[in-house]
Order: sequence, then C-alpha cells, then structure tokens
Amino acid sequence: MDDAARDPLTHVATAGEYVALLRDVRRRSGLTYREITRLASAAGHWLPPSTLATMLGRTTLPRERTVVALLVACGTTPADVRRWVETRRDIEARLGERDRWENQAVPATSSPPAAPQQAANSELAANSEPAASGGAAANGGAAGTVVGPVRPAPGRVTAPWPTRRWLRLAVLAVLGVLTVGASGVLLPGAAATVDSSPSDGCPLILRQGMYGPCVLDLQERLVAGGLEVPVDGWFGPDTTSRLIVFQAFGGLPVSGTADGRVLDELSGAVKVPPTWTEDRIGKEVRRVFPEDPGGAVQLARCLSGLDPYRVEIAGDGSRRWGLFQFSDMELSRLGVDRRTALDPGWSIGAARHVWSRTGDFGHWHCTASR
Repeated sequence: MDDAARDPLTHVATAGEYVALLRDVRRRSGLTYREITRLASAAGHWLPPSTLATMLGRTTLPRERTVVALLVACGTTPADVRRWVETRRDIEARLGERDRWENQAVPATSSPPAAPQQAANSELAANSEPAASGGAAANGGAAGTVVGPVRPAPGRVTAPWPTRRWLRLAVLAVLGVLTVGASGVLLPGAAATVDSSPSDGCPLILRQGMYGPCVLDLQERLVAGGLEVPVDGWFGPDTTSRLIVFQAFGGLPVSGTADGRVLDELSGAVKVPPTWTEDRIGKEVRRVFPEDPGGAVQLARCLSGLDPYRVEIAGDGSRRWGLFQFSDMELSRLGVDRRTALDPGWSIGAARHVWSRTGDFGHWHCTASR
C-alpha cells in the first residue's frame, strides 16, 4: 500500500472531513481538553478548552492557528503540521472558488419579459438593422437612422452574496437549535455553524447527560467559582454534584440543572468558600473518633472520597450531602440547611453524634471505596 493510500489527508475533500480527522487526532492522543490547552500554551499557542470543543464540534473549516495549536499540543511533527495547513488552505481555496462561482451573474436567457419601454426600444433597434448592416460606423448608424436608447435586460434579482451567505448560515443555526431542543443533547455534530460565544445556540436548560461546548462553558464557570470539576464537556454526576453545591451556597433552587439565571450567577461575584484539605479532614476525623480512627477515615473515604462538597443523588431523587453523606430527611430532622451539611466540621461532629448512640458505624452502608 502506498503512502497516499495510508495517509487520510490525501482523501480529504470537505471541511467536515477535515474536522473529523482533527477529532481523530485528539482522540488518539488520549489528552483531555484541559491537557491540550496546557500543552498548547507551553508551546506558545492560545487554545482555550471552549474554543477547542467548539472547533471539534462543528463541520465548518476551523481557523489555521487553532488547527496548528491542536496539532502541536498532540505531538504532531512540524512536517505533518505543514501538510495539515496546506490541506486546509486547499479546502479554503476550493470553498472560495465555489463562492465566486455562485456569485456570478445570471445569464440573460433567464431574464423576465421586457418592460413596455424596453420592448419599444428593441423594436426601433430592429428596424435600424438594415442601415447598420449597410456600413454603419461602429459608434454610429447611417444618416437618418433613429436609434433609441436600449436599457440592458435585467437579470434575475438576487440578494448580494454577503446577504445570501448570512441568510443560509442563519437558517443552519436555527436548525441546529431546533435539533438541540428536540433531543435535549448537544452533540458535536449539532453545534451551530456561525462563530459565536459558547452560550449562543445552547439549550435553555443544561442537565445531566448533555455534551458539548455549552457544557464545557458551564464547567469552566464552576471552576472559576471555586469548584473543582473535570472540564471535559460531559455533564456527568460530578458536574451535577458541583452545580448543586453552587446552588446551595448561592441561595438558588437546588435543581442540579443550569438555566440562564444560574449561568449569570456563575459569572458574577458568588464564590464557593474553600473547604478543608484531605489531610486536615483525616486529622480531624481521627481526633473525633479515637476509638476507631482508621475505620472512621475509611468510612468517610468510601462515602464521599473525603470530599466535603460531595452530593449524591439517589434513584428516587433524594440527595445525600457532605463528608458523611447525610440525607435530605436527616438534615430536616436535625434542623440544618444544605450549606451547613457541606461544612466538614459539622459533618464530622454529626457523625460522632450518631456513633455515640450506637457505638459503631452501622448507621452507614458503603461497600465500594472511591
């Protein structure tokens, strides 16, 4: 098999195929969006995770500098990077040639019937043909010949190319939004085709199970708000848990979904206070449970991974909060709010109170360590 047959770049003909190959490069690298951003920055390129996710989620031709940043971060050799750039430029040139072809004037044969004045002028011109054929000069007719002004035949009325282009893009964007609204999932192939911010074209409500640039933007806002969460564009249980924590601290309805109000709050000044480190938690748990310090730490690790901001949602919709995972019903019985339940000091103290009644950890059931 020759090199051309093995090289997928030689068979790329469209922007969509080009982006599909870029997605394959990212997938084979095994790198997360955040890792690619860090590696690109170290090489002198600017490639935010949201920009990367948007590029790989579209079927339009990405910008050259974005392509280079991704390839460099994924370890592509300089020679191969040049080949990728040349292929991109070839596709761009073909797209430009197609645009120029579509913008050419329409042939006169497709023009509508002439207006009355135009028809009269055409008749006068026809009557003067014998004189003209008898030796009329190029810039004038024979003596006595009457030549009326002839208006050019109007072609088909078309909108200027920029207008038609934006109309088509607007239609595609609307179709993308309708696709998202119908499925509830923002997949890479359903992203809008117009350059826009991550919030443009997003569903009105983001919820668990969705994927794409809109979720990536939400995750970045959560991180900026003081909550560690994987920034991978996937709205999974970790993102839901962190979102609930933010809503609890911000006094918002604790829904685990993100609407416009939540996104606005995430962009505001509300910050989740920093919580205890794992080392501090371990020391405090051992101090409070001197009878069985190792067992207490093991239980907390199994329940929450020693994460005070862990929120688990049960199959019936009920939630468990904090280091020792107290349920909604237990919080109500104890008379505390959710913010209190997320405080590691309170959670350890409440766990000690439960232990003091039974003398063991039988109140909790956890079989799988995190």
